Amino acid sequence: MQDRQKSILFFVGDAGFFVSHRLNLVAGALRDGYRVTVACPRSAAVDTIRANGADWVEWKVDRGGTAIFGELLSLLRAFSIVRRVAPTVIHAISIKCILHAGLASKFLRVPIVGAVSGLGYVYIGDGGGMKGVLRRVINAVMNFGLNRRDVSFIFQNGDDARMIEFAGLDRVSVHRIGGSGVDLNRITMQPHPPGPETRVGLPARLLRVKGVYEFVEAARELRGRRGRDAKFLLIGDPDLSNPSSITPAEIEAWTAEGVVEWVPHTPDVASVLATLHIVALPADREGFPKTLIDAAAAGRAAVTSDVPGCRDAIAEGVTGLLCPVRNALALADTLDRLIVDRDLCVRMGIAARAYAEENFDIDDVTRRHIEIYRERIDAAAA
Repeated sequence: MQDRQKSILFFVGDAGFFVSHRLNLVAGALRDGYRVTVACPRSAAVDTIRANGADWVEWKVDRGGTAIFGELLSLLRAFSIVRRVAPTVIHAISIKCILHAGLASKFLRVPIVGAVSGLGYVYIGDGGGMKGVLRRVINAVMNFGLNRRDVSFIFQNGDDARMIEFAGLDRVSVHRIGGSGVDLNRITMQPHPPGPETRVGLPARLLRVKGVYEFVEAARELRGRRGRDAKFLLIGDPDLSNPSSITPAEIEAWTAEGVVEWVPHTPDVASVLATLHIVALPADREGFPKTLIDAAAAGRAAVTSDVPGCRDAIAEGVTGLLCPVRNALALADTLDRLIVDRDLCVRMGIAARAYAEENFDIDDVTRRHIEIYRERIDAAAA
């Protein structure tokens, strides 16, 4: 098969996420001779996907839905899309997309790459009750549809890679790529803001699982009870389609109280990070958080939870500090170490930039994905 005939089909549950975390793969695939198609729900971000050279087909899927009829419809749509696009290889991003695209790829004989950006609700915590039932169903579907030699999985951390064991996937190839990468020319290290005030930001979707409540309570502790000269910024928007979302009313109450300031989401991440001294992400669990990758590229020290994904994205004591999860007082204590020691904060920021240059270059991340696509195509042809 000639390169001009190669085609890749991405299955994505959220176009905005694809633009912010995976758009580099479109450019990389186009450079390598692929025709690129992205299947995802309609949104404003689709225009950006098209403007970057990819075709788009609408795929209606509910990212958080579990209704059997709705999931069956999404599966039938996935079959139709794969049959119509006739890709050389599929890349499905997130577990739900992997399940639907995996079944379609099995019956239509298309190699597939599944990118697990985080295990999500079903695999986190105990496996009792309905969660346990759902976990067993997902494992069974995963094993039926994806336990094949023309399947690759990409995990962002070692803890998430245990999903292979849970689902009994003993025929697939497994790769680990730490995060989505960062354009080191777009996000550069700028001098820390002058003056005694320390600016601490949490750049993320405003969800409870990102540690927003703990961040707000830590701000109360540090500003009110300890009297630190610090400003705390929530940087991002709620995601009201997510049951974990912070509400606009909560944001309004916090800002009225003066405990935090709110900065709505902006695509100009570099400019926002340049205004900070410290980046905080006290999340419950992550795949490999882009927040921390971007913070490292910007040369900012990070404070994050000692949980899978978060702890993988920093060098503890060198580029940032870890703290216990869901513990606002411990978060305040950890942030305080950097607030009271600006020199330490700056040293960690410098080390973070060097760490990003060594580990998070987006060109390296793109190259590794292209290599995996070639492996799957070659394996299917053998």
